[in-house]
Amino acid sequence: MKEISLEDYSAMWRKSLENPDEFWLPISRELNWSVPPSRALSYVSPSSYAWLPGGKINIAHNCLKWSPERAAITWYGEEGEPRKITYGKLREMTLRMVQALKELKPGDRVMIYMPMIPEAAATMLASSWLGLVHSVVFSGFGAGALKSRIEDAKPSVLVTSPYTIRRGKKIPLETVAREATKDSEVKVITVDRDNIPFEVAKSEPHDTRSEDPLFILYTSGTTGKPKGVVHSAGSYTVWAYAHVKWLFDLSQGPFLSTSDIGWINGHSYSLYGTLLNGGNVVWYEGAPDYPSYERLWEIMEEEKVKYLWTAPTLVRLLMKNGEIRGRYDISLKIAVTAGELLGSDAYDWLVRNTKAEKVFEVWGQTENSGYIASPGGEGLGLLPIKKGSVGLPLPSIDIEIVNEEGKKLPPGEPGYVIVKSPSPAFMTTLWGDRERYLGYYSKFGYYNTGDFGYMDEEGYLYILGRSDDVIKVAGHRIGVAEVEESCHIDEVAEVAAVDVPDEVKGSRIVVFAVPKEGVDPKVIKDKLRDKLRETMGPIADVKDVVVVNKLPHTRTGKVLRRLLRNVYTGKPIGDVSTLEDEETVKEIMRAIGESK
Repeated sequence: MKEISLEDYSAMWRKSLENPDEFWLPISRELNWSVPPSRALSYVSPSSYAWLPGGKINIAHNCLKWSPERAAITWYGEEGEPRKITYGKLREMTLRMVQALKELKPGDRVMIYMPMIPEAAATMLASSWLGLVHSVVFSGFGAGALKSRIEDAKPSVLVTSPYTIRRGKKIPLETVAREATKDSEVKVITVDRDNIPFEVAKSEPHDTRSEDPLFILYTSGTTGKPKGVVHSAGSYTVWAYAHVKWLFDLSQGPFLSTSDIGWINGHSYSLYGTLLNGGNVVWYEGAPDYPSYERLWEIMEEEKVKYLWTAPTLVRLLMKNGEIRGRYDISLKIAVTAGELLGSDAYDWLVRNTKAEKVFEVWGQTENSGYIASPGGEGLGLLPIKKGSVGLPLPSIDIEIVNEEGKKLPPGEPGYVIVKSPSPAFMTTLWGDRERYLGYYSKFGYYNTGDFGYMDEEGYLYILGRSDDVIKVAGHRIGVAEVEESCHIDEVAEVAAVDVPDEVKGSRIVVFAVPKEGVDPKVIKDKLRDKLRETMGPIADVKDVVVVNKLPHTRTGKVLRRLLRNVYTGKPIGDVSTLEDEETVKEIMRAIGESK
C-alpha cells in the first residue's frame, strides 16, 4: 500500500491551491466531456466562483461507460436473493427510467423517494442523463418531511416504490408519497422493486453545462427549515471522481458502503464516486444489524469486500454485542468511518474486528460533497494515521482554525474550523435561498463549517464537535469530543455530553450513556463521574448521568445533542424529521424522568 511523506503531500496540496489550472485540468481530462473546459476556476470572491466554466459533461454517461459485463451494484436485503447488477444492466435500467422522464426538460426537478434498491440508482442516473435536477429524500421520512421538501424544490415528478423493508416489516412508501403530494400537481411514478415497466429509451446524454445544478440535497433540519444544498454538474462530477480515486483503488475489489442514497455519502460513495471509477459497490437495504448483528460481516465474507465505508453509529451499535473478530474470512484493505466522531473505544474495536490493513476517520459535510480531510488514501498515498484525527485537508481545501474574532489560532488551540479556499467539493448555492447560503460566509468572510476543532504542529485536524455543541462550564469552553472521550469506561458503548444552565456556574455537564449488553445501569453513573473528573479535573462538573438504551441519531449518524439538551431542560425539541427513530425521544424523556 503506497505511502507518502508529509513533505511530498504538502507540496501537492500547495500546488492545488496556488495553481488550480495545473492541478485540476489534467484530472478533469480523465473524464469524458462533450465540451472540455479550458480553465479550472473562475473566481470572484470566497462565496462566488465557478469551477470548469464553459465545459459540458454528463455524469451518468461517465458512470455507465464501463464494460457491460463488469459488476456495478451488488444488492442485499433482509429477504430474498442478492442481485448482481452489471454496468450493462444498469445502463438498460437507466434508459428505461429515461423513458419515464423524457417529457421533462433540462433543469426540471425530479424528487426520488425510494429505498436502497438498484431501481433507485437507475432513477438518479436517468435524471442526470436527461439534465434534470434530482432531489433524493430519505425513505425513512414521513409525509410531513417529504411535503416540506416538495414545497421547496417544486418537482414536476416524484418517483417512489411500493415499499421498503426494515426489520422484517414492509413500510409503505407509495402511500406516504400520495399523502405528501395530494394537494399538489406533482406526478407520482411508482417503480416496482425489481421491474421498471418502461421501454428502453433511445436517448443521447444531455450536454449539461458545468455550472448547471446536478442535484439538490436537503440537510440539517435540526433547526428551522431544511436547507436545499445545490451541487453543480462540473464541479461535483470531477470532485466525486477524484476524491474517491484518491481514497480507494477500486480495481482491488468490492466496496461496501452503508450510506443511504438519501444522504451525501450515499450520493458520493454508494453511487456516483464509485461508478465514476468503475467500481463495484455493495448495497444493503434494511437495518444493518438485522436479522443478525453479524449481517454485514456475512456479506463482506461472501462478496470478498476490500473496502468499507460506514458510520461510527453503526460501529458502536455492533460493539454492544461484543467481538466478531476471527469468525469470518474477511481481509479489508481500508475501513473508513465518517458522519460523527468515532472515539477511541470504537476505533480500537473496529481495528480488532475488521482485520483491515488501515482504519481511519475522515471528515466532511453535505455542503462539500462528502469528506474533505483524511490521512491520504491509496490514490494519494497514505500518511501516518493519528488516532482521533481526521487527517489533513485534501487538495484545494485550505483549513484554518480561528477564534471568535476570526484571528488564526496557533497549533493545539481549539476554535472555529473555516475553509479559506474555493474547491470543486463545495456547494454552489442553497436552492431558492441565496441569502441563507451567504450566511455561511458572513461571520468570518470565509466558509464557516460550523465545527469546532484544532490542528496540530503537522497540520493534522481534530474535530471536537459542532461549534454550537461546545460545552461551557464556569466560563471555560470545552470541546464536546474531549468530554465524551474522557467518559469511556468498559461498561459503556456510547456517550453524548451536553451542557445545561446552572445558576451558579452558568452551566454544568449532563452525560447520556448507552450501556453495553448485560451491564447493570446502576454501576455506570458513579464510574462515569469518577472517570470524567479523574481525566479532566474539577472543570468536569457533572450535574447528571442519564442511562438510555439509545442516543438520538440522525439518519447520517450524527448525535442530536440539541435535542438532548432541550429535552433535559424542558424546551421544545424542534424539528426531528432527520431523526433515525422518533421513538428514541420518548425513551430519553422516560430516562430523564427516572434520573432527576
